[in-house]
Amino acid sequence: MNGIDVRIDSTTNQLRVRFDQLPDKLRKRFEQTIRGLTNELLHKVQAREPVRTGLLRRQTHAYVDVNKVKNFVRGRVRVLNAHNKNVAAAFGALEYGSTGKRFPVQAYTRGRTSVRAYTRRGGIKAHRFLRGPAATMIPKARLELQRVLQEVTGDALKD
Repeated sequence: MNGIDVRIDSTTNQLRVRFDQLPDKLRKRFEQTIRGLTNELLHKVQAREPVRTGLLRRQTHAYVDVNKVKNFVRGRVRVLNAHNKNVAAAFGALEYGSTGKRFPVQAYTRGRTSVRAYTRRGGIKAHRFLRGPAATMIPKARLELQRVLQEVTGDALKD
């Protein structure tokens, strides 16, 4: 494509467009398109998240990263909770599921009541609230990016 090397990398929860050179006009169009796709993905993820307290939904955010030095535009939806590793582990168990094996629970205090240590059995079914919507949006995102590339340069991405 006019001497510009274009690569789209995608996983189940992110889409990245990389260039060896990225003209400003093309970068801006990709950023707009990826921002729209990322916001759409955020809404789909939040719609599939299990809701009990609303904490999971409050911790789910969309990000669009533009790096002019490394020539990429990236859209991501992530669940962030750096403050409490137990909450982060619970989010992970909801996304990926758990094995059903027994695991120890440390003693803790609930209000003024002490709870002794005990063992608990896992067995949470994977909800795939992040990976499911992201996987279904990858083909649409590729088509949108191909359309933008064709509009700006006249060429289409080759798979």
